Amino acid sequence: MTTSFDNFQVPPDIPPRSTSIDMDPPPEPSMAKEYEDLQSLDVPGKRGQHFGRALPPFQSPWRRICPTNRLVLVLMGFCFVLTLSVALLGVQRARFSGDQGAAKEALKSLNLTVKAGLSSIQEKRNDTRTKLAALEKMMNDQVSKMEKVKKQVEGQLDTLKQDSRAFRCELVEMRSNGSKTGCCPKGWKNFEESCYWMSQDAASWNQAKLDCEKKEAHLVIINSPQEKRFVSQRWRSVDIWIGLTDVTGVWKWVDGTSYMLQQEDWAEGQPDHWYGHGLGGGEDCVQAYSNGLWNDNHCSRRFSWMCEMELGL
Repeated sequence: MTTSFDNFQVPPDIPPRSTSIDMDPPPEPSMAKEYEDLQSLDVPGKRGQHFGRALPPFQSPWRRICPTNRLVLVLMGFCFVLTLSVALLGVQRARFSGDQGAAKEALKSLNLTVKAGLSSIQEKRNDTRTKLAALEKMMNDQVSKMEKVKKQVEGQLDTLKQDSRAFRCELVEMRSNGSKTGCCPKGWKNFEESCYWMSQDAASWNQAKLDCEKKEAHLVIINSPQEKRFVSQRWRSVDIWIGLTDVTGVWKWVDGTSYMLQQEDWAEGQPDHWYGHGLGGGEDCVQAYSNGLWNDNHCSRRFSWMCEMELGL
């Protein structure tokens, strides 16, 4: 780069150089002088323009990285993005508000539908309960009527059996010319005013009791020494169940009458209510030995049994 010297003027205080060859050379100007000379080189009307290349002004690192114009553009872009975001959020909010309102309406309609359905179900449930109650009452009435009819039929059957037995006994009495009063069913043995039947099988005490009841009888009840001898003669050297038990804690016959313990009826050391059999519980049912003496035994054991039926004539 070159600088024009058209307007360059020599300062007046600088003496003209001598053209003489033998003159001493002028002294070297100092640095301050040179600086002043450079300052005087300013061109009038163009202050601020200097000879040669000017030094750039000092700038901070932040200004170098992000100049002012660029910073303004970034801020404007950020503001635009922020404005756009706010607008989009507003649109989304408005849309969400609309969707929320529609959801509320749908939920309200659903609640009404559910309430109507529950009300209908409740009505049907009440109606069904009413019908079931009426049906239950009708069934109970029918059951009551059937029970009455059943009792009537059972009573008529019992009467028929008694009449049939009485008729047979009357025939026996007529054929014997009055020597026999009363009679027993076929296979039963008569003693005094009762009939006795001996089983050929073995069963538990409860099973034996049920079998006698099916025959309209009961397990044998011994009321006298004479009856005891008759019974012992009938079972022929086998052990049998008789109708005595203390399941309730008190000795009773099967017809509910109490038994007063008499030691002469029992075998030696009995009744002992023994628990060592391993069958659970004690011994609550009475077994009669072939010699006529008694023993309390576990009710689940199996023995023969004897049924007794009163003539009732």
